[in-house]
Amino acid sequence: MSHWLSQIDPDSVRRTPLGARGHNLLLTPQAAPQPLLLSQEEQELVDGWLKSRRNRMRWSSLLALADSHALAANLLRRLLEAGWCEVELHAETGLRLSQLEPFWVQWLDMYGLRHLLGMADARPQTEVVELWRGWQPRHPLLLGLAESLSPHLQSSTLERRLKLAQALDQWLLDGCWGTERQFSQRALGRSKAFGAADRQWLAEFGVDLEACGIAAHTPHVFLSGPLGLWAGQQCLLSAALLQQGVALGPEALMSVSAVEGAIRSVRIVENLSVFQTLSQQALPVLTIWVPGQPHQRWREAVRHLLTLLRVPVQIACDLAPSGIAVAMAAGQVAEQAGRPWSPWRMQPEQLTLANGAQPLSEAEQTQLARLMGGGLPPLLHGLAMEMQEKQCKVEQEALFIEDRGD
Repeated sequence: MSHWLSQIDPDSVRRTPLGARGHNLLLTPQAAPQPLLLSQEEQELVDGWLKSRRNRMRWSSLLALADSHALAANLLRRLLEAGWCEVELHAETGLRLSQLEPFWVQWLDMYGLRHLLGMADARPQTEVVELWRGWQPRHPLLLGLAESLSPHLQSSTLERRLKLAQALDQWLLDGCWGTERQFSQRALGRSKAFGAADRQWLAEFGVDLEACGIAAHTPHVFLSGPLGLWAGQQCLLSAALLQQGVALGPEALMSVSAVEGAIRSVRIVENLSVFQTLSQQALPVLTIWVPGQPHQRWREAVRHLLTLLRVPVQIACDLAPSGIAVAMAAGQVAEQAGRPWSPWRMQPEQLTLANGAQPLSEAEQTQLARLMGGGLPPLLHGLAMEMQEKQCKVEQEALFIEDRGD
């Protein structure tokens, strides 16, 4: 084993063979980045390493910036173990596996590292502000982000947010759909770099991650019912299995060319526990879960399936402004498939009868007023008026706790 590799704590770093024959080695930290106390000399060296703003650097390039080879090697080891970088070890032609040495260094959160170590921002404040002012999103879902610039923030924070905004814009234009970790890897070069502060910032300026195709877990279309799904001559999914409730990728649903079995309606519900409750009732109904504002790929897959089913669609969501918005979005999918739809279990009186009512926030009151001004179907308009009068909302789950069917 090389001297440098022998210094690595095996409990804090995972080792993964790389290459066709596994001769190279990837060292990945086991935990999220942790605070690290560095000397003044080490801080100056890290500052030099990060000036290029490149996430991936050759170790030879980083080593050339150091006066001491030993200091640089020890610093790289500490940064790796503390979770700030990944290191690829390569063996030159003719060398044995035991002689692997650092070759590539991948920074996992360079902005967080600079901020945590209290380093000066590499770019002047005015330069980053101008970059923000010159950026305009190409996707309409992000129009509000263009107004999120706050010149009082540190330039490292502003630069990080601009990088996220640009990555999210491209993600939407490419039609991507995946997990937060997949988006984080694409935007920031590390699967766990995207965090609570980023979510809060995006939510504050009206960005719904679900609508952007970014979910906490692998996104699928959840559905259940007594139907068999066919793709050409091949049975994609039997009715016995679908009745129990399954999660399918949108591509699988798009390949369905025919359905087998009889149902009387399709029910689209917002709450996953409600979906599970309805799936257990074994009714002649196809139940689909809509995870908040539906992403374009969810819409396309469900619209395709609805075109194969000549039955009406019922939609049940939270008795809340956001629930009304989701119901309208799902209803639009039904309309595009040529199927009539109606709200289900969203009558105005249920807002009063249900347990667990909660007060509307100021943001929800604003959203409610906007929805009422945009035109709603009569039943949803009545629900919105009741919400406005009572100044409360009810989560959908509360309406189905004692549910036993129709």
